[in-house]
Amino acid sequence: MIGFSCESELRTLRPVDVKSGAPNVASSEAGFYFPLVRTLVAETEKASSGATFVFTSSSPREGVSVVVGKIAVELAAVTGEKVLIAMTDAIGNFAPGPGTGPEPQNPVIREANGVFRLRPPQSANCASRVERFELLRQLTALFPYVLVDAPALSVSAEALEFGARSQGIVLVAAAGKVRRNRLLQTKRMIEVSGAPLLGCALNRRTYPIPNFLYKRL
Repeated sequence: MIGFSCESELRTLRPVDVKSGAPNVASSEAGFYFPLVRTLVAETEKASSGATFVFTSSSPREGVSVVVGKIAVELAAVTGEKVLIAMTDAIGNFAPGPGTGPEPQNPVIREANGVFRLRPPQSANCASRVERFELLRQLTALFPYVLVDAPALSVSAEALEFGARSQGIVLVAAAGKVRRNRLLQTKRMIEVSGAPLLGCALNRRTYPIPNFLYKRL
């Protein structure tokens, strides 16, 4: 594991570069997750710099990564701000790639307009918890929005650990898969941890009518 500092390795991404104007929460780019996006914007306005939001689920394969990707695109479109997606196993682990010499690869990948992603790790994460939390703090100082893609709470407590150092947790639930009792149990786990639960994002919802008509209702 190579020591990481945003000030040195993210030298092309200064706070002045990633900040922009006031969020336009009435944008025509708003989509299915607009109510949640509006909540994230409101929470960010309370923060002194950027804001971190942790996404998790009750059990694996409920589509956390899919939901995070969609919300990141919608959030960037609605607010005009830079949004960083960071999987927990990528936070704090930066190894040099082939032919890059002693310097690590640029840890940030540009995915779309306003959406960036922390490069996936090339080896097991060897960073300490303190180092990972410090990196998250640095990233939040650089990006107005940091969306943490965390494992399901049934297999890891990382969502709670990072959630305690964020503006809140969003619980992702797969429509027709997660049981109500499991969802309530997960909700209680988050509440006991002290991390704010900002809401629940439904994934894999089916529409009885075409989506373009659903949006007009």
